[in-house]
Amino acid sequence: MGAVVLGAVFFFLVVFLVRVLVVAVAVVLGLALGVEQGVASVVLRDDARRPAWVRFVPAGLAARVDGLSPALPLPATLRLVLARRALAAWNFDLAAAHVARLPASRDRAELRGELAEHAGDTKASVEDFLEAGDLDDIQHRAESLAASGRGDEALELERAAIERAERDPAQAGNLPEAYYRLGLLEQQLAYRIPDIAARAAPQTKSLADYIKAVELAPLEERYLIAAGNEEIDIGDLDSAPGYFRRALDADPGSADALAGLGDVAAREGRKAEAESYLAAARKRDPSSPAVLRLARQIGG
Repeated sequence: MGAVVLGAVFFFLVVFLVRVLVVAVAVVLGLALGVEQGVASVVLRDDARRPAWVRFVPAGLAARVDGLSPALPLPATLRLVLARRALAAWNFDLAAAHVARLPASRDRAELRGELAEHAGDTKASVEDFLEAGDLDDIQHRAESLAASGRGDEALELERAAIERAERDPAQAGNLPEAYYRLGLLEQQLAYRIPDIAARAAPQTKSLADYIKAVELAPLEERYLIAAGNEEIDIGDLDSAPGYFRRALDADPGSADALAGLGDVAAREGRKAEAESYLAAARKRDPSSPAVLRLARQIGG
């Protein structure tokens, strides 16, 4: 009987100790996560709004935390915050040191891409941005470069992305959109050239990109419309209607395709036919920019 009692006592003691150990581990982990969160909050002190508690942290202390040595064994989440802060402050050496110590992840690849971009290494930035996800990041950055007057760099970035994606089967689904975006970019840059005659070369390149997008995704209405409109812009009124008709086959409700056919008819002097296309397009989408443009063109 005594042995049974001792066994029961021993069993409950073991269970109690296990529970204490689990609670202790949980407390330690909680404290560690809390400290990490707290330090990360201090780093982001200047971004916080009152009455957030970190606004009361002295700026000098926040700056010292912000400049923690990359050699310290920091948690990955905190190191990520410090790397982004360093990059935002144009402290590329500090940012690179933190990034080099991050485990492989989408965030690390994206930061590496930004660092490569700042260093002017387009090829490396493309590789890293693609590793981070898909072509969207690259295209957004290309648009930003173009908007800031760095059109040549934007085109280089887009073309390098396409070249890289063409070698990667996983990116095959993104290629039609990549060619379409490249065509849009080249078209936009062409419009900025004051000399209309000098626009021919970039417009021809733009058309070639749209055609490539159509070849890769022959039923995508946007690509067909873009190719048809670019054919009009370069003066090929014989080829343009084919793209608009294919767009109508892909989407019978396409107001833009009808407006495109009306545009060609108007340019060829077939006003009655152009008005007919305009009326049909208005029934589908009266607010479409293409429809409104056609209405102004023929005075309808």
